Amino acid sequence: MTINDETKKIFKLALPLILQQLFTQLLIWADTAMLGHVNSQFFSALANVFVPFDVVSSILYAMCTGTTILVAQKIGAKDFDSARKYSEVSYIGNSFFSVIAFLIMFFGARNIFQFMGIQSPILEFSVSYVKILAFVVLAIGINGTSTSILQGIGITKIIMIGGIVSNLLNILLDYLLIFGIGPFPTMGIEGAALATTISNYASIPITLIYVFRSSKIPYKMRLVNIIKFKPGIYKNVLIFGLPSGGEYLLWNIGCFVLLIFMNHLSQDAAGIYNLVLSIEFLPIMIYTGFANAGLTLVGQKTGEENHKAAIRIGFKCLKYAFIVCGIVAIFFVTIPKPILSCFTDDEAFVIMSVPYLRFLALIVCPRALNNVLGPGIRALGDTNWMLYTQIFGTIFTCTLAYVLVFHTSLDVMGIFITFFADELVRGIINTLRFWKGREFFGLRPYVNKDN
Repeated sequence: MTINDETKKIFKLALPLILQQLFTQLLIWADTAMLGHVNSQFFSALANVFVPFDVVSSILYAMCTGTTILVAQKIGAKDFDSARKYSEVSYIGNSFFSVIAFLIMFFGARNIFQFMGIQSPILEFSVSYVKILAFVVLAIGINGTSTSILQGIGITKIIMIGGIVSNLLNILLDYLLIFGIGPFPTMGIEGAALATTISNYASIPITLIYVFRSSKIPYKMRLVNIIKFKPGIYKNVLIFGLPSGGEYLLWNIGCFVLLIFMNHLSQDAAGIYNLVLSIEFLPIMIYTGFANAGLTLVGQKTGEENHKAAIRIGFKCLKYAFIVCGIVAIFFVTIPKPILSCFTDDEAFVIMSVPYLRFLALIVCPRALNNVLGPGIRALGDTNWMLYTQIFGTIFTCTLAYVLVFHTSLDVMGIFITFFADELVRGIINTLRFWKGREFFGLRPYVNKDN
Protein backbone atom coordinates (compact mmCIF):
# COMPACT_ATOMS: atom_id res chain seq x y z
CA MET A 1 0.00 0.00 0.00
CA THR A 2 1.45 3.37 -1.05
CA ILE A 3 1.20 6.52 1.09
CA ASN A 4 -1.51 7.80 -1.26
CA ASP A 5 -3.40 4.53 -0.88
CA GLU A 6 -3.16 4.88 2.90
CA THR A 7 -4.85 8.27 2.74
CA LYS A 8 -7.65 6.88 0.58
CA LYS A 9 -8.09 3.96 2.97
CA ILE A 10 -8.26 6.30 5.97
CA PHE A 11 -11.03 8.35 4.37
CA LYS A 12 -12.85 5.26 3.12
CA LEU A 13 -13.06 3.99 6.69
CA ALA A 14 -13.47 7.35 8.41
CA LEU A 15 -16.11 9.13 6.31
CA PRO A 16 -18.98 6.66 6.97
CA LEU A 17 -18.14 6.76 10.68
CA ILE A 18 -18.02 10.57 10.63
CA LEU A 19 -21.47 10.74 9.01
CA GLN A 20 -22.82 8.24 11.51
CA GLN A 21 -21.33 10.21 14.41
CA LEU A 22 -22.72 13.48 13.03
CA PHE A 23 -26.18 11.98 12.99
CA THR A 24 -25.59 10.79 16.54
CA GLN A 25 -24.60 14.30 17.57
CA LEU A 26 -27.66 15.66 15.77
CA LEU A 27 -29.69 13.31 17.92
CA ILE A 28 -28.03 14.53 21.12
CA TRP A 29 -28.63 18.13 20.12
CA ALA A 30 -32.24 17.37 19.19
CA ASP A 31 -32.80 15.79 22.62
CA THR A 32 -31.14 18.71 24.37
CA ALA A 33 -32.88 21.42 22.34
CA MET A 34 -36.37 19.92 22.58
CA LEU A 35 -36.12 19.32 26.30
CA GLY A 36 -34.47 22.71 26.87
CA HIS A 37 -37.39 24.47 25.22
CA VAL A 38 -39.79 22.59 27.51
CA ASN A 39 -37.97 23.16 30.80
CA SER A 40 -34.42 24.50 31.34
CA GLN A 41 -34.15 22.30 34.47
CA PHE A 42 -33.94 19.33 32.12
CA PHE A 43 -30.35 20.46 31.32
CA SER A 44 -29.32 19.61 34.87
CA ALA A 45 -31.22 16.30 34.74
CA LEU A 46 -29.48 15.35 31.48
CA ALA A 47 -26.10 16.33 32.94
CA ASN A 48 -26.62 14.03 35.90
CA VAL A 49 -28.04 11.15 33.86
CA PHE A 50 -25.37 11.08 31.18
CA VAL A 51 -22.43 10.90 33.58
CA PRO A 52 -23.35 7.46 35.05
CA PHE A 53 -24.81 6.37 31.70
CA ASP A 54 -21.60 7.32 29.89
CA VAL A 55 -19.59 5.50 32.55
CA VAL A 56 -21.48 2.29 31.85
CA SER A 57 -21.82 2.58 28.06
CA SER A 58 -18.23 3.71 27.47
CA ILE A 59 -16.89 0.80 29.51
CA LEU A 60 -19.01 -1.64 27.51
CA TYR A 61 -17.90 -0.19 24.18
CA ALA A 62 -14.31 -0.17 25.42
CA MET A 63 -14.61 -3.88 26.17
CA CYS A 64 -15.68 -4.31 22.54
CA THR A 65 -12.46 -2.53 21.50
CA GLY A 66 -10.62 -5.74 22.41
CA THR A 67 -12.61 -7.47 19.66
CA THR A 68 -11.73 -4.74 17.13
CA ILE A 69 -8.00 -4.88 17.85
CA LEU A 70 -7.72 -8.67 17.71
CA VAL A 71 -9.81 -8.96 14.54
CA ALA A 72 -7.78 -6.17 12.88
CA GLN A 73 -4.45 -7.75 13.82
CA LYS A 74 -5.53 -11.19 12.63
CA ILE A 75 -6.91 -9.76 9.37
CA GLY A 76 -3.56 -8.01 8.83
CA ALA A 77 -1.76 -11.31 9.46
CA LYS A 78 -4.21 -13.15 7.10
CA ASP A 79 -5.19 -15.42 10.01
CA PHE A 80 -8.92 -15.49 9.25
CA ASP A 81 -9.65 -18.55 11.40
CA SER A 82 -8.43 -16.77 14.55
CA ALA A 83 -10.36 -13.64 13.56
CA ARG A 84 -13.51 -15.77 13.30
CA LYS A 85 -12.98 -17.34 16.71
CA TYR A 86 -12.50 -13.97 18.40
CA SER A 87 -15.62 -12.66 16.66
CA GLU A 88 -17.79 -15.60 17.69
CA VAL A 89 -16.74 -15.65 21.31
CA SER A 90 -17.24 -11.90 21.74
CA TYR A 91 -21.02 -11.98 21.37
CA ILE A 92 -21.73 -13.85 24.60
CA GLY A 93 -18.69 -12.51 26.45
CA ASN A 94 -19.46 -8.84 25.74
CA SER A 95 -23.20 -9.34 26.33
CA PHE A 96 -22.53 -10.74 29.81
CA PHE A 97 -21.16 -7.36 30.89
CA SER A 98 -24.15 -5.59 29.31
CA VAL A 99 -26.57 -7.56 31.49
CA ILE A 100 -24.63 -6.67 34.64
CA ALA A 101 -24.56 -3.00 33.65
CA PHE A 102 -28.31 -2.98 33.02
CA LEU A 103 -29.06 -4.39 36.48
CA ILE A 104 -26.86 -1.77 38.15
CA MET A 105 -28.43 1.12 36.28
CA PHE A 106 -32.05 0.01 36.56
CA PHE A 107 -32.11 -0.93 40.23
CA GLY A 108 -29.45 1.45 41.54
CA ALA A 109 -30.38 4.70 39.79
CA ARG A 110 -31.94 6.53 42.76
CA ASN A 111 -29.10 5.60 45.12
CA ILE A 112 -26.51 6.71 42.58
CA PHE A 113 -28.18 10.08 42.05
CA GLN A 114 -28.69 10.66 45.77
CA PHE A 115 -25.00 9.94 46.31
CA MET A 116 -24.26 12.58 43.67
CA GLY A 117 -26.12 15.11 45.79
CA ILE A 118 -29.02 15.64 43.38
CA GLN A 119 -32.16 17.11 44.91
CA SER A 120 -35.80 17.45 43.84
CA PRO A 121 -37.11 18.04 41.24
CA ILE A 122 -33.93 17.17 39.33
CA LEU A 123 -33.71 13.86 41.21
CA GLU A 124 -37.11 12.68 39.99
CA PHE A 125 -36.42 13.79 36.42
CA SER A 126 -33.09 11.93 36.43
CA VAL A 127 -34.45 8.67 37.89
CA SER A 128 -37.40 8.44 35.50
CA TYR A 129 -35.09 9.14 32.53
CA VAL A 130 -32.36 6.65 33.35
CA LYS A 131 -34.69 3.76 34.24
CA ILE A 132 -35.89 3.78 30.64
CA LEU A 133 -32.45 4.51 29.20
CA ALA A 134 -31.01 1.51 31.08
CA PHE A 135 -32.51 -0.81 28.46
CA VAL A 136 -30.11 0.70 25.91
CA VAL A 137 -27.14 -0.97 27.59
CA LEU A 138 -28.66 -4.41 26.94
CA ALA A 139 -28.22 -3.68 23.24
CA ILE A 140 -24.56 -2.72 23.51
CA GLY A 141 -23.24 -6.26 23.93
CA ILE A 142 -24.70 -7.40 20.61
CA ASN A 143 -24.55 -4.18 18.61
CA GLY A 144 -21.13 -3.18 19.96
CA THR A 145 -19.69 -6.58 19.06
CA SER A 146 -21.10 -6.42 15.52
CA THR A 147 -19.68 -2.95 14.89
CA SER A 148 -16.34 -3.95 16.44
CA ILE A 149 -16.05 -6.90 14.07
CA LEU A 150 -16.88 -4.70 11.10
CA GLN A 151 -14.36 -2.06 12.16
CA GLY A 152 -11.66 -4.67 12.66
CA ILE A 153 -12.24 -6.00 9.14
CA GLY A 154 -12.37 -2.48 7.72
CA ILE A 155 -16.06 -2.24 6.78
CA THR A 156 -17.74 0.92 8.05
CA LYS A 157 -20.47 1.86 5.55
CA ILE A 158 -23.04 -0.50 7.08
CA ILE A 159 -22.27 1.00 10.52
CA MET A 160 -23.11 4.39 9.07
CA ILE A 161 -26.40 3.11 7.62
CA GLY A 162 -27.43 1.56 10.92
CA GLY A 163 -26.53 4.72 12.82
CA ILE A 164 -28.41 7.01 10.43
CA VAL A 165 -31.56 4.87 10.53
CA SER A 166 -31.41 4.74 14.32
CA ASN A 167 -30.85 8.47 14.75
CA LEU A 168 -33.52 9.56 12.27
CA LEU A 169 -36.01 7.34 14.07
CA ASN A 170 -34.88 8.81 17.38
CA ILE A 171 -35.43 12.40 16.26
CA LEU A 172 -38.90 11.54 14.95
CA LEU A 173 -39.86 9.75 18.16
CA ASP A 174 -38.40 12.60 20.25
CA TYR A 175 -40.75 15.06 18.60
CA LEU A 176 -43.78 12.78 18.94
CA LEU A 177 -43.19 11.62 22.52
CA ILE A 178 -41.71 14.74 24.17
CA PHE A 179 -44.46 17.09 22.96
CA GLY A 180 -47.30 14.58 22.52
CA ILE A 181 -48.13 15.00 18.84
CA GLY A 182 -51.36 13.45 17.51
CA PRO A 183 -52.25 10.19 19.30
CA PHE A 184 -48.96 10.10 21.18
CA PRO A 185 -49.00 11.12 24.87
CA THR A 186 -46.99 14.09 26.17
CA MET A 187 -44.14 12.39 28.05
CA GLY A 188 -41.50 15.12 28.38
CA ILE A 189 -38.14 13.79 29.54
CA GLU A 190 -39.44 10.21 29.74
CA GLY A 191 -40.46 10.46 26.07
CA ALA A 192 -36.88 11.39 25.14
CA ALA A 193 -35.56 8.33 26.99
CA LEU A 194 -38.10 6.00 25.36
CA ALA A 195 -37.29 7.39 21.90
CA THR A 196 -33.57 6.77 22.44
CA THR A 197 -34.17 3.22 23.64
CA ILE A 198 -36.45 2.20 20.77
CA SER A 199 -34.12 3.67 18.14
CA ASN A 200 -31.06 1.88 19.56
CA TYR A 201 -32.78 -1.48 19.21
CA ALA A 202 -33.81 -0.66 15.64
CA SER A 203 -30.16 -0.62 14.49
CA ILE A 204 -29.26 -4.08 15.84
CA PRO A 205 -30.67 -6.20 12.96
CA ILE A 206 -28.92 -4.05 10.33
CA THR A 207 -25.35 -4.74 11.50
CA LEU A 208 -26.06 -8.22 12.86
CA ILE A 209 -27.52 -9.56 9.61
CA TYR A 210 -24.64 -8.01 7.63
CA VAL A 211 -21.99 -9.66 9.82
CA PHE A 212 -23.55 -13.10 9.39
CA ARG A 213 -24.76 -12.91 5.79
CA SER A 214 -22.51 -10.58 3.78
CA SER A 215 -20.04 -12.04 1.30
CA LYS A 216 -17.62 -9.22 2.19
CA ILE A 217 -16.88 -10.82 5.58
CA PRO A 218 -13.73 -12.95 4.97
CA TYR A 219 -14.94 -15.73 7.27
CA LYS A 220 -18.27 -17.30 8.16
CA MET A 221 -19.46 -17.43 11.75
CA ARG A 222 -21.84 -20.08 13.06
CA LEU A 223 -24.46 -19.73 15.78
CA VAL A 224 -23.45 -23.07 17.29
CA ASN A 225 -19.91 -21.77 17.87
CA ILE A 226 -21.28 -18.64 19.55
CA ILE A 227 -23.44 -20.74 21.89
CA LYS A 228 -20.44 -22.96 22.71
CA PHE A 229 -18.75 -20.07 24.49
CA LYS A 230 -15.02 -20.69 25.05
CA PRO A 231 -13.64 -18.68 28.00
CA GLY A 232 -10.05 -19.46 27.01
CA ILE A 233 -10.44 -17.64 23.71
CA TYR A 234 -12.42 -14.78 25.22
CA LYS A 235 -9.59 -14.29 27.75
CA ASN A 236 -7.52 -12.76 24.95
CA VAL A 237 -10.34 -10.32 24.16
CA LEU A 238 -10.37 -9.31 27.82
CA ILE A 239 -6.61 -8.74 27.79
CA PHE A 240 -7.21 -5.96 25.28
CA GLY A 241 -10.67 -4.89 26.42
CA LEU A 242 -10.32 -4.70 30.21
CA PRO A 243 -7.58 -2.04 30.28
CA SER A 244 -9.62 0.04 27.82
CA GLY A 245 -12.69 -0.41 30.01
CA GLY A 246 -10.66 0.57 33.07
CA GLU A 247 -9.39 3.67 31.27
CA TYR A 248 -12.90 4.84 30.40
CA LEU A 249 -14.11 4.01 33.89
CA LEU A 250 -11.43 6.22 35.42
CA TRP A 251 -12.12 9.05 32.96
CA ASN A 252 -15.82 8.93 33.79
CA ILE A 253 -15.11 8.71 37.51
CA GLY A 254 -13.26 11.99 37.09
CA CYS A 255 -16.29 13.48 35.29
CA PHE A 256 -18.53 12.07 38.02
CA VAL A 257 -16.49 13.80 40.72
CA LEU A 258 -16.49 17.07 38.77
CA LEU A 259 -20.26 16.90 38.41
CA ILE A 260 -20.57 16.49 42.19
CA PHE A 261 -18.49 19.67 42.50
CA MET A 262 -20.90 21.39 40.10
CA ASN A 263 -23.95 20.26 42.06
CA HIS A 264 -22.40 21.72 45.21
CA LEU A 265 -22.02 25.06 43.45
CA SER A 266 -25.52 25.27 41.97
CA GLN A 267 -27.97 23.52 39.65
CA ASP A 268 -27.18 26.15 37.00
CA ALA A 269 -23.50 25.17 37.21
CA ALA A 270 -24.33 21.53 36.38
CA GLY A 271 -26.56 22.69 33.51
CA ILE A 272 -23.82 24.92 32.03
CA TYR A 273 -21.32 22.09 32.38
CA ASN A 274 -23.62 19.72 30.48
CA LEU A 275 -24.64 22.18 27.76
CA VAL A 276 -21.13 23.35 26.90
CA LEU A 277 -19.59 19.87 26.92
CA SER A 278 -22.43 18.49 24.80
CA ILE A 279 -21.58 21.11 22.15
CA GLU A 280 -17.95 19.99 22.29
CA PHE A 281 -19.10 16.59 21.10
CA LEU A 282 -19.32 18.05 17.56
CA PRO A 283 -15.55 17.94 16.83
CA ILE A 284 -15.19 14.75 18.86
CA MET A 285 -17.89 12.98 16.87
CA ILE A 286 -16.20 14.03 13.61
CA TYR A 287 -12.62 13.12 14.43
CA THR A 288 -13.65 9.91 16.17
CA GLY A 289 -14.11 8.63 12.62
CA PHE A 290 -10.39 9.21 12.00
CA ALA A 291 -9.56 7.70 15.40
CA ASN A 292 -11.47 4.52 14.58
CA ALA A 293 -9.92 4.38 11.11
CA GLY A 294 -6.54 4.61 12.82
CA LEU A 295 -7.49 1.86 15.26
CA THR A 296 -8.31 -0.48 12.37
CA LEU A 297 -5.39 0.36 10.09
CA VAL A 298 -2.74 0.56 12.85
CA GLY A 299 -3.99 -2.81 14.10
CA GLN A 300 -3.81 -4.33 10.62
CA LYS A 301 -0.32 -2.95 10.01
CA THR A 302 0.73 -4.31 13.41
CA GLY A 303 -0.57 -7.72 12.33
CA GLU A 304 1.53 -7.36 9.15
CA GLU A 305 4.51 -6.42 11.36
CA ASN A 306 4.85 -3.12 9.46
CA HIS A 307 5.50 -0.81 12.42
CA LYS A 308 6.68 2.18 10.35
CA ALA A 309 3.43 2.28 8.35
CA ALA A 310 1.38 1.90 11.53
CA ILE A 311 2.98 5.01 13.07
CA ARG A 312 2.65 6.99 9.84
CA ILE A 313 -1.07 6.19 9.57
CA GLY A 314 -1.69 7.15 13.20
CA PHE A 315 -0.19 10.61 12.73
CA LYS A 316 -2.09 11.09 9.46
CA CYS A 317 -5.33 10.49 11.33
CA LEU A 318 -4.23 12.99 13.98
CA LYS A 319 -3.52 15.62 11.30
CA TYR A 320 -7.07 15.38 9.96
CA ALA A 321 -8.45 15.55 13.50
CA PHE A 322 -6.52 18.78 14.13
CA ILE A 323 -7.98 20.34 10.99
CA VAL A 324 -11.49 19.57 12.26
CA CYS A 325 -10.69 20.94 15.72
CA GLY A 326 -9.22 24.16 14.32
CA ILE A 327 -12.31 24.92 12.25
CA VAL A 328 -14.70 24.22 15.12
CA ALA A 329 -12.60 26.28 17.57
CA ILE A 330 -12.98 29.33 15.32
CA PHE A 331 -16.77 29.03 15.56
CA PHE A 332 -16.64 28.59 19.35
CA VAL A 333 -14.66 31.82 19.69
CA THR A 334 -16.48 33.99 17.15
CA ILE A 335 -20.17 33.04 17.47
CA PRO A 336 -20.69 31.39 20.89
CA LYS A 337 -24.02 33.08 21.63
CA PRO A 338 -25.85 31.98 18.44
CA ILE A 339 -24.57 28.42 18.99
CA LEU A 340 -25.81 28.30 22.59
CA SER A 341 -29.13 29.93 21.69
CA CYS A 342 -29.97 26.93 19.52
CA PHE A 343 -30.46 24.92 22.70
CA THR A 344 -32.44 27.19 25.02
CA ASP A 345 -34.55 30.35 25.08
CA ASP A 346 -33.17 31.26 28.51
CA GLU A 347 -31.14 34.39 27.66
CA ALA A 348 -29.49 34.60 31.08
CA PHE A 349 -28.40 30.95 30.83
CA VAL A 350 -26.87 31.60 27.40
CA ILE A 351 -24.94 34.66 28.62
CA MET A 352 -23.54 32.69 31.58
CA SER A 353 -22.36 29.91 29.24
CA VAL A 354 -20.58 32.08 26.61
CA PRO A 355 -17.15 32.35 28.36
CA TYR A 356 -16.98 28.59 28.84
CA LEU A 357 -17.72 27.78 25.20
CA ARG A 358 -15.00 30.22 24.13
CA PHE A 359 -12.50 28.64 26.53
CA LEU A 360 -13.42 25.25 25.11
CA ALA A 361 -11.63 26.28 21.90
CA LEU A 362 -8.33 25.80 23.79
CA ILE A 363 -9.23 22.27 24.89
CA VAL A 364 -10.31 20.61 21.63
CA CYS A 365 -6.84 20.03 20.12
CA PRO A 366 -5.17 18.62 23.27
CA ARG A 367 -8.15 16.32 23.73
CA ALA A 368 -7.76 15.13 20.13
CA LEU A 369 -4.20 14.01 20.91
CA ASN A 370 -5.51 11.52 23.46
CA ASN A 371 -8.65 10.48 21.57
CA VAL A 372 -6.83 9.74 18.30
CA LEU A 373 -3.42 8.44 19.37
CA GLY A 374 -4.85 6.53 22.36
CA PRO A 375 -6.60 3.96 20.12
CA GLY A 376 -3.42 3.83 18.05
CA ILE A 377 -1.40 2.86 21.11
CA ARG A 378 -3.86 0.08 21.90
CA ALA A 379 -3.82 -1.11 18.28
CA LEU A 380 0.00 -1.42 18.46
CA GLY A 381 -0.60 -4.05 21.13
CA ASP A 382 0.11 -2.07 24.28
CA THR A 383 -3.00 -2.85 26.30
CA ASN A 384 -2.08 -1.05 29.51
CA TRP A 385 -0.41 2.26 28.65
CA MET A 386 -3.56 4.37 28.29
CA LEU A 387 -4.86 2.93 31.55
CA TYR A 388 -1.71 4.07 33.35
CA THR A 389 -1.87 7.61 31.98
CA GLN A 390 -5.59 7.80 32.80
CA ILE A 391 -4.89 6.82 36.43
CA PHE A 392 -2.60 9.83 36.59
CA GLY A 393 -5.15 11.96 34.72
CA THR A 394 -8.04 11.16 37.04
CA ILE A 395 -6.04 11.90 40.20
CA PHE A 396 -4.65 15.07 38.65
CA THR A 397 -8.08 16.25 37.44
CA CYS A 398 -9.94 15.69 40.71
CA THR A 399 -7.21 17.30 42.80
CA LEU A 400 -6.69 20.37 40.63
CA ALA A 401 -10.43 20.90 40.09
CA TYR A 402 -11.09 20.76 43.85
CA VAL A 403 -8.47 23.42 44.47
CA LEU A 404 -9.60 25.70 41.65
CA VAL A 405 -13.34 25.37 42.30
CA PHE A 406 -13.45 25.62 46.08
CA HIS A 407 -10.26 27.50 47.00
CA THR A 408 -10.24 30.20 44.33
CA SER A 409 -12.89 32.46 42.81
CA LEU A 410 -12.84 30.56 39.49
CA ASP A 411 -15.89 28.37 40.23
CA VAL A 412 -17.05 26.66 36.98
CA MET A 413 -14.11 28.07 35.00
CA GLY A 414 -11.83 26.08 37.30
CA ILE A 415 -13.30 22.90 35.81
CA PHE A 416 -12.50 23.95 32.26
CA ILE A 417 -8.97 25.04 33.19
CA THR A 418 -8.51 21.60 34.74
CA PHE A 419 -9.68 19.91 31.54
CA PHE A 420 -7.15 21.89 29.51
CA ALA A 421 -4.23 21.09 31.82
CA ASP A 422 -5.07 17.38 32.01
CA GLU A 423 -5.57 16.88 28.28
CA LEU A 424 -2.38 18.80 27.42
CA VAL A 425 -0.12 16.91 29.85
CA ARG A 426 -1.46 13.47 28.92
CA GLY A 427 -1.52 14.39 25.24
CA ILE A 428 2.22 15.14 25.23
CA ILE A 429 3.01 11.92 27.11
CA ASN A 430 0.83 9.76 24.85
CA THR A 431 2.22 11.35 21.67
CA LEU A 432 5.75 10.45 22.74
CA ARG A 433 4.61 6.91 23.58
CA PHE A 434 2.98 6.37 20.17
CA TRP A 435 5.84 7.99 18.23
CA LYS A 436 8.90 6.71 20.07
CA GLY A 437 7.49 3.51 21.54
CA ARG A 438 7.87 1.85 24.92
CA GLU A 439 11.65 2.03 24.70
CA PHE A 440 11.50 5.83 25.06
CA PHE A 441 10.21 5.31 28.59
CA GLY A 442 12.70 2.59 29.45
CA LEU A 443 10.23 -0.26 28.86
CA ARG A 444 10.71 -3.44 26.87
CA PRO A 445 9.19 -3.51 23.36
CA TYR A 446 5.76 -5.14 23.22
CA VAL A 447 5.65 -8.47 21.39
CA ASN A 448 2.17 -9.42 20.16
CA LYS A 449 1.40 -13.02 21.04
CA ASP A 450 -1.75 -15.01 21.63
CA ASN A 451 -1.90 -16.34 25.15
